[in-house]
Amino acid sequence: MRWQHPKEGLVRPDLFIPLAEHSGLIVPMTRALLRQTATQLAPHAARWRPGFHIGVNITARHCQDLALVDDCREFLGAFPVGQVTLVLELTERELIVPTDITRRLFDALHQLGVMIAIDDFGTGHSSLGYLRNFNVDYLKIDQSFVAMIGADALSRHILDSIIELSGKLDLGIVAEGVETVEQCEYLAAQGVDFLQGYLFGRPLPCEEFIKFLDRH
Repeated sequence: MRWQHPKEGLVRPDLFIPLAEHSGLIVPMTRALLRQTATQLAPHAARWRPGFHIGVNITARHCQDLALVDDCREFLGAFPVGQVTLVLELTERELIVPTDITRRLFDALHQLGVMIAIDDFGTGHSSLGYLRNFNVDYLKIDQSFVAMIGADALSRHILDSIIELSGKLDLGIVAEGVETVEQCEYLAAQGVDFLQGYLFGRPLPCEEFIKFLDRH
């Protein structure tokens, strides 16, 4: 998501998303994003391999009721069954407190086939608590650890420990912020399932993204 401001130009999400969370607008913005994404991508979905992943960030505000289940059901209903896997990535700017509502929410999402990831794992104060309290499917290694591959031994040890932890817990793992071939080869050798970053692609408008997919 980007904000095309009439005076400031293109505004990065790290500048306006915290404001959206604070003002309570993040939930309707996410709903609008899901609908827009489905409208733009669904006509092209038959050309992808089944199980194509689409990831969307959610925050504590999304976990206060069960409306997110309906939003995800509507999103998945726009695609052929099994063609798309929706992954919700838990961000940690606001703490998600485990309650009866959150447990029912995550159970219902899993019943829909929606997968749950912990975003920026290793940096948030509650990452280990999330593992204990929520049934998650993926860990996403924060790019700050990936950036230190080949440069900082301590960060590499932390990175290796996160990868080992994911294996012991039978979780999928995604490395964020992969920008060099050295990082790519190291992570692949460590058995990381998915790599994400500028080495593979940069943020694009939807029309250009679809063309990018067609070429690959």
